[in-house]
Amino acid sequence: MTATTAAPVRPLAGGVSPAAAAAAATEAILADALEGTHRGVVVDSPPGAGKSTLVVRAARELAAAGHPLMVIAQTNAQVDDLVDRLARADPELPVGRLHSNEPKPYDPVLDGHPSVRTSAKPADLAGLDIVVSTAAKWAWVTPEEPWRHAIVDEAYQMRSDALLAVAGLFERALFVGDPGQLDPFSQVGVDQWAGQAFDPSASAVSTLLAHNPGLPQHRLPVSWRLPHSAAELVSDAFYPYTPFRSGTGPGERLLSFTAAADGRHAHRMRTPARDARAAGAARTDCTVVLHPLSGRPDATAFHLETGRLCVLASRHRHACVVVCRAGAAELLDEHPATEPVRLGAASPGPDGWEAHQAVLSHLAGHRVPLV
Repeated sequence: MTATTAAPVRPLAGGVSPAAAAAAATEAILADALEGTHRGVVVDSPPGAGKSTLVVRAARELAAAGHPLMVIAQTNAQVDDLVDRLARADPELPVGRLHSNEPKPYDPVLDGHPSVRTSAKPADLAGLDIVVSTAAKWAWVTPEEPWRHAIVDEAYQMRSDALLAVAGLFERALFVGDPGQLDPFSQVGVDQWAGQAFDPSASAVSTLLAHNPGLPQHRLPVSWRLPHSAAELVSDAFYPYTPFRSGTGPGERLLSFTAAADGRHAHRMRTPARDARAAGAARTDCTVVLHPLSGRPDATAFHLETGRLCVLASRHRHACVVVCRAGAAELLDEHPATEPVRLGAASPGPDGWEAHQAVLSHLAGHRVPLV
């Protein structure tokens, strides 16, 4: 197979190209982060909109402006990825990686960057332009004085109690995350707090906005990952309050066979790297996913969670093949949503039952029965 990507030059509404719209959004975000007076700035990012690129750029510009900062991520893998990205973007930029005392606490790839300093002791990283760690590790840090700036990456995956544990470490923060992804996980029952402004299981962003409704809110408007054929579906089904569009239009990103099948079960897919984004497409030729409701006898809240299906449907750049046993649509009709409505509970996404119906309705027009 071969996949091709044409350069996105289509104008958006009002004659603005996708690249221009994304650039304008980024400049507005950076202006609020660097020059604004609010204690927090929130950025909603759809899949493949350049969230990590924004975080790296914001961190570099804050450091260049003489504002040392702390960066908070939710997992060690996310921390290591950010540190690696920062070091590659600016090899001369001093970056600290604060880690635990466990064996092999960070990705050894960081040892290949001379500008990266790693330590389990915050004092060893004092004076560096940027220090990155997980929220769990930052919760144990007691600095002599708060950081002036912070960036919270994957803020929708962060529980509000985790934010409370680190809120005293910084004065101003940029919160960046994807509202359509999986909600924060809790190992205990949280029904008694549902709908409350201080719900510890709610995401850091929802709690932040509940107590600070006047904070600037931005969104990245273009997904460079999803093709035009998928962006509208994912946006409508999972991002009705923060819509986005694809950076490419109909026919600008194609996946086609270059040779007839020879009887083998697998064929290699080739993607010519015509530009930076096409090169990235080579890493994600297409995805094959199993629908969360496939073979289920019922449709529980766990399986109807919007984030689960959203993640599955938004990882590809060219094509997504959804495998499902027959009867998923009938299963949804037989098990309508019965979860209690929590007064005061705010959700950045749609009801899971509604989102699943929207996706199955779209897929019905592309159904290939296996007989």
